[in-house]
Amino acid sequence: MEPNNPLDTKLQHFRSQFPHTLRNIRYFNHAAQSPLARVTVDAINDHLGERHDGMMMTFPKDVKFIHQCRDRIRELIQAPDTGRITFIGNTSEGLNRVTSGLEWHDGDEIILNSMEFPANVYPYRKLESRGVKCTVVDAGDGTVPVDRIASAITPKTRMIAISAVQFLSGYRADLPAIGELCRKHDLWFVVDGIQAAGVMPLKLEKWGVDAFSTGGHKWLMAPTGIGFLYLSEKLNRELKTPDPGWLSVEEPWDLFRHNQLLKTDATRYEGGVLNIPGIYGLNASIGLLLETGIDRIRDHVLSCTEKLRQGLINTGLEPFTTGHRMHLSGIMTFHLPEDMEYDGLEKTFQERGIYLSIRNGKIRFAPHGYNTFDEIANVISETESICSKRT
Repeated sequence: MEPNNPLDTKLQHFRSQFPHTLRNIRYFNHAAQSPLARVTVDAINDHLGERHDGMMMTFPKDVKFIHQCRDRIRELIQAPDTGRITFIGNTSEGLNRVTSGLEWHDGDEIILNSMEFPANVYPYRKLESRGVKCTVVDAGDGTVPVDRIASAITPKTRMIAISAVQFLSGYRADLPAIGELCRKHDLWFVVDGIQAAGVMPLKLEKWGVDAFSTGGHKWLMAPTGIGFLYLSEKLNRELKTPDPGWLSVEEPWDLFRHNQLLKTDATRYEGGVLNIPGIYGLNASIGLLLETGIDRIRDHVLSCTEKLRQGLINTGLEPFTTGHRMHLSGIMTFHLPEDMEYDGLEKTFQERGIYLSIRNGKIRFAPHGYNTFDEIANVISETESICSKRT
């Protein structure tokens, strides 16, 4: 039976897009991969149907949707124009474009932290063979305070790279303060945004972010293999384009003029035909999120994670996620007891209709804007029941 739904009208409409909610499934794993909304699936299927047995040559129509999706991304991240945005396949691809496109010198330093997901580590570590040093700030407690980052800055520091939200602890970085720090020291500010885009309001230019890279399959609720990279005007000017293609130039349809200049905006990185089905899905998903309201989604999700925190503390679990609302996100993580049997734990939850993640001896919950407080209460109760039997 569908639980009582305390959501307002827009959040109820959001919830209606996900048929699993009618099957008593409590999906709390959006930090790993989100389910696809009905409008997203319909958009992709309509496009594929046209390719299969409709107009077939859909490119002129596709271009309109590409423009619409780029504009929706612009609205989502509060960018000044769509020329700052280029489509990518995944977060690592975007970050590698940044690190590969800058000129580095022996002794340059990049500040990371010890809790980053590998996607936000390897694009920087590859530079170590060129004499670049990756300075790793300790984040063993799950937090990355600004003063801890500031203390790691030296005269050789050139970049601060950080996730907007840490994948395991759910710690939401103070991006405005880090942006101020980067401006003060003339540093590049690069953000892995995959755990924030779609659930947290973003004002990238205002915050001084130079690059923001994200895949679409988590909180953006889009297909895998599609995402976007935002570049500040300053970084866009500095970056080189190592892998141009026929669509990178100013007049791509002037097919036999091979001495053209590259485009000057971020779209020059789109050298060939894009992941069109993915863009149809991303466009529909972002449209749904914007229609629902990112502020509304954020407020509801934070209420959900706060309820999870308090409820699970009462069951005896120790939180790994901070309780400071300024740093809360859609992720709420708890330490599991050391004597607990972890093997098969995710499957045990799934057998009760609950989807979450077990990571490094911790249990991670990640609700989205359509999850209800009744679901929160159920998940707390089931977690207490399962964990008590596992110890």
